[in-house]
Amino acid sequence: MKKSYYSLADSSLPKGMRLAVVSDLHAQDPSRAIDALREIKPTHILMAGDILEALNGSCDGKNGNAFSIFESAARIAPTFYCTGNHEDGGVHSERRRWKREHSTVRSYSEENISKIEKSGVHFLLNSYVTLDGMAVGGLASGLILEGGEPDLEFLRRFAELDAPKVLICHHPEYYEKYIRALPIDMTVSGHAHGGQWRFFGRGVYAPGQGLFPKYTSGLYEGRLAVSRGLKRTLIPPRIFNPTEIIVIET
Repeated sequence: MKKSYYSLADSSLPKGMRLAVVSDLHAQDPSRAIDALREIKPTHILMAGDILEALNGSCDGKNGNAFSIFESAARIAPTFYCTGNHEDGGVHSERRRWKREHSTVRSYSEENISKIEKSGVHFLLNSYVTLDGMAVGGLASGLILEGGEPDLEFLRRFAELDAPKVLICHHPEYYEKYIRALPIDMTVSGHAHGGQWRFFGRGVYAPGQGLFPKYTSGLYEGRLAVSRGLKRTLIPPRIFNPTEIIVIET
């Protein structure tokens, strides 16, 4: 597992912070990620979605011990979590459900919501908290919504806060379209899996961005950090693309 460090010496975020960005575990064994977080010693942990699979109860067996990452992370440092598209049931299954039920409601079982909230993490679903001199918000995936857009009203309200702001947003492709023009100091994302195959420093494919995507790995414009994520796959394999936790230091 790769640990990638980025320094933001000129950022308006509070000084002396070490933000660890965790994404795209996809319900796999979290033990290596937990060990890495202990080594990193972050001041805050930001979980940028697709940590689990569907939270509606249909994937509870698969999610299994992956839930332990929440409690373990919360013991290491204040931890903030916003879901991705897979916690909503994935892209294609939710589009089919939209056509079938005409529903825009995220379907999370009460048991799963309770597990997350009791773990000690800040569960940010189009919401935010203010802690340690900064506001941390979570912009949830818009893929299950009509038109496929995220909650732009929440995003506007969050951007208007009079505080340094960090946004957890699973989809890096939202940055250019919805976030870049707003006064948000840092956005952290995953979803692209580093482009799955990386050649000459570029990813080959990412959902939502297509072939040779723009935002797959690293720090962009000093305001968008994209993690390659934690999912280890054999089909398709990751090529020249190790799993990763990003660390942002201020």
